[in-house]
Amino acid sequence: QTILRDLLVLLGVFGFIWLVFSLFSYPEAPQLLSIEKEEKVGEAYVDLIMLNPIFGEFENRQVDSAIRVIGDRLEEGLDDSEYNYRFLVFDSEMINAFTLPGGNILISTGLIGFCDTPEELAAVMAHEMGHVEERHVLARLIKELGIEILTSGDQYVIGEVTGLLTSTSFDRKQEEEADLFASNLLENSGIEPRTLATLFRKLEEEMDNELMKQFEIISTHPNFRSRIREALSYVLDKDFKAETIELDWEAIRNEL
Repeated sequence: QTILRDLLVLLGVFGFIWLVFSLFSYPEAPQLLSIEKEEKVGEAYVDLIMLNPIFGEFENRQVDSAIRVIGDRLEEGLDDSEYNYRFLVFDSEMINAFTLPGGNILISTGLIGFCDTPEELAAVMAHEMGHVEERHVLARLIKELGIEILTSGDQYVIGEVTGLLTSTSFDRKQEEEADLFASNLLENSGIEPRTLATLFRKLEEEMDNELMKQFEIISTHPNFRSRIREALSYVLDKDFKAETIELDWEAIRNEL
């Protein structure tokens, strides 16, 4: 009986440890931070990043308006979201887009110029929104830094986290989740989801372009063949009908 009792106690201890680990480790960790708190954290990082000349905000009314049109179209396709999205364009030849906490998505002028249609840019934006909705950014930061450091508000810490946000990538599983989310969102928004495959093909062709090296979609895992296949095999609703995003895209790109 003593051995049985000790075994039960031991199992109880391990069970408690497992429960604590489950509650406070990735990927459940993002649930420990509210959306409201995440948005406040995100605002601090956006403000600091925009002070950096590399990520200086690109101010152009026509371009901003076009991004807003695409963003509004995608947000209308969301079934339910607690985020208030903010799309910011920064002036850089680098072909990139990345996500900050709280629904903040930064898009380079280089990426806008790289996209031949507004639908291609919508595919990238939908992918980044997938990272937001799945809370991938927050999961990565909590995993690497912990909640206390992340929410400290210390300017030095914010500076270091800013570097982390712009230099590290999502893992393969997170990218796959963002791809699937993007396909669903594009369909719900009346945008051809397989545009994602077109985008991946173009990115694959540009793999040796130095301006592409920092694009998180590339730096995470450059094997686009499987991602192209997955995007092309996405099953559309039989009643789906794509609706063109009404923008003079060449005029927009001429503003860059």
